[in-house]
Amino acid sequence: MKNTLLIAFLALFLSACSSQLSGIKVRDQQTTTTVISKIDKVMFVRGDFTLWDADPVYQMREQEAGLYQTRVKFTTPGKVYEFKIADANWSEGYNCGYAVEGKLALSLAQVADCRTVYNYFSFTPERKGWYIIQLDYRNPRQPLVSVLKG
Repeated sequence: MKNTLLIAFLALFLSACSSQLSGIKVRDQQTTTTVISKIDKVMFVRGDFTLWDADPVYQMREQEAGLYQTRVKFTTPGKVYEFKIADANWSEGYNCGYAVEGKLALSLAQVADCRTVYNYFSFTPERKGWYIIQLDYRNPRQPLVSVLKG
């Protein structure tokens, strides 16, 4: 009886945890993760300058298939700005932070991991002004984030 209840509980628990992501499964040596094959949600640059909110001003716009951008005004030269690119709900697979290195330099792309929780990008502008934050999702297995002069 106890085994039957345990099996029923586990089945219910695991079915409640199933993902609703429209993506492809990638299996590595130890885990199976979901890579979103195409971004099908509205994405935002969310950072300390937005109070981490999904502000419509910082909505990413698709420039061409798989290439998203938005403009951000950084007003304090030398200040470290932190941000991520995510949907309004911080959904799994749509929560992009750094994969290896979080510090961004102007015009140099860094690999993103869109399943992160805490891996914030950081950027320190030398001058105040408008910048473009770009998410290059043309290769879903290796998305890239960069800051460009805008």
